Amino acid sequence: MSEPQLRRVLSVTDVVLFNVVVIFSVRGMTTAAKMGPISILLWIGAVITFFIPLALTVTELGTRDPHVGGLYCWVRDSLGETHGFLGAWYYWVSNITYLPSLLIFLAGAVAFVIRKPALGDDPIFVASLSLSILWLMAWLNVRGLDAGKVVTSGGAAASWIAAGLLVVAGAVTLARFGSATSFAPRAFQSAAGGMGTLAYFGTLSFALVGLELAPIMGAEIKDPRRTLPRSTLISAVVIAVLYILGTIAIMVALPPAAVSPISGAMGAAQAVADHVGWPILGALVAALIAFSVVGGVSAWLGGSARLPLAVGLDRFLPQAMARLHPRHGTPHVAILFQTALCSVLIIASQAGSTVREAYLIMLDMTIVLTFIPFLYLFLALPLLRPDHDEPEVVRVPGGKGVLWLIASLGLLATVITMVTAVIPPPEVTSGLIFEVKMWGGLGLFSIVGYVIYRSYRAAQT
Repeated sequence: MSEPQLRRVLSVTDVVLFNVVVIFSVRGMTTAAKMGPISILLWIGAVITFFIPLALTVTELGTRDPHVGGLYCWVRDSLGETHGFLGAWYYWVSNITYLPSLLIFLAGAVAFVIRKPALGDDPIFVASLSLSILWLMAWLNVRGLDAGKVVTSGGAAASWIAAGLLVVAGAVTLARFGSATSFAPRAFQSAAGGMGTLAYFGTLSFALVGLELAPIMGAEIKDPRRTLPRSTLISAVVIAVLYILGTIAIMVALPPAAVSPISGAMGAAQAVADHVGWPILGALVAALIAFSVVGGVSAWLGGSARLPLAVGLDRFLPQAMARLHPRHGTPHVAILFQTALCSVLIIASQAGSTVREAYLIMLDMTIVLTFIPFLYLFLALPLLRPDHDEPEVVRVPGGKGVLWLIASLGLLATVITMVTAVIPPPEVTSGLIFEVKMWGGLGLFSIVGYVIYRSYRAAQT
């Protein structure tokens, strides 16, 4: 694969902010708070078994091969071209379904901020706002990371401020009224138990996905062998601390039963504001959440578009995917193609009950599609470690045994998350139909991806 002439514009600060806006969200905090005190232990477990192994894997592999494509190149070099393509394919497809869900959430957040929550269920409003933001972010990303990172960095700052305000509100609540949630040892017993607790674990692991996205843009990072380790360490620590502290703060201000699964992050922010006596806090946090989502859309859209660029360079996708904009030097065809597909799903999600139900099944598949590449990614860590020294690579301390331990932890967390994701949720009318649609959809995506790969592979021979 020849290296395209992409512009190296991302510094350590840029990559840290990129990671924060991609991974951290107030929604993750409120989802965890709804689980009760057991969520603190689950956060710690997810950090130890998934987040830390992911950070170590990204650091070593990212400094060994700091070029465009990231996980696609690592999997290709360790497990072969077929698995490299499929790993990139699953990751890219998961973004096609994830981005519309972010934008639909954004529409609800905007409706909350302007105090017209009914608009969040208005198909015309949701579709219009979602499409407008999506194409605006596409335009910025086509213009280059210099333009796109302004929104990304602003979104990360908004996430920090929103989390900070909720933490302060929790501290004020604790000082004035005491904690609304008991943190006694018996309170850490999971009411769900068994598979329910594992499902919670999978939910929090999914909230920690994203450290692997920045290395996909390795060719656009300044001095990547120095920048990636530093930015990964800083952002991993910041994100883990924010999630745990933010979850505790929400539970201090509200009992878990008061965190509504319907109003979610917005309702929790408003409830905390009402409890602490700061009426403006709810709207302010909601506005910050909305802007952080805009930053997340920009980051996921631009970052994941580098995958078809890398695959196109290997000629396993149309070569147009590898084409760079003549003025801005960005993979504009890949960005615009991805944006068009997301637009179709946004419109479909608002087009009627039958199509909407199909879209919701696709959203349920997103978590599985997202985690399949991690099976490849964690295996690549020990497989790509050579026996000779590599002075330029930031190695995980230890030999192959340590690498296999790290990979095993990551694989365990990945398998648990995937298994619990395919369990029918309580609200579905038929578990059998859910499973048929879930596995049928996963099988269809797999077949389509494999057929595309084989057709382009055959054209090269």
